[in-house]
Amino acid sequence: MTFGTISSLYGLQAGHIDAAQFSVLVAVVIATAVIPTFVAQRWFSPALPEEIKEEVLAQEEESI
Repeated sequence: MTFGTISSLYGLQAGHIDAAQFSVLVAVVIATAVIPTFVAQRWFSPALPEEIKEEVLAQEEESI
């Protein structure tokens, strides 16, 4: 993420890309960090044993 942002900024300052291209590049760099994280947490989280699941749900209900 850092390299993509820095290289995009360099391209903007050097005149290789314009402001619109810079905005798209930075948005893509951020999206490629956020989207895989969301997917991994949503569909690839480890399965919890039933006892722990019930305990977590009980704690969440108490905090509400």
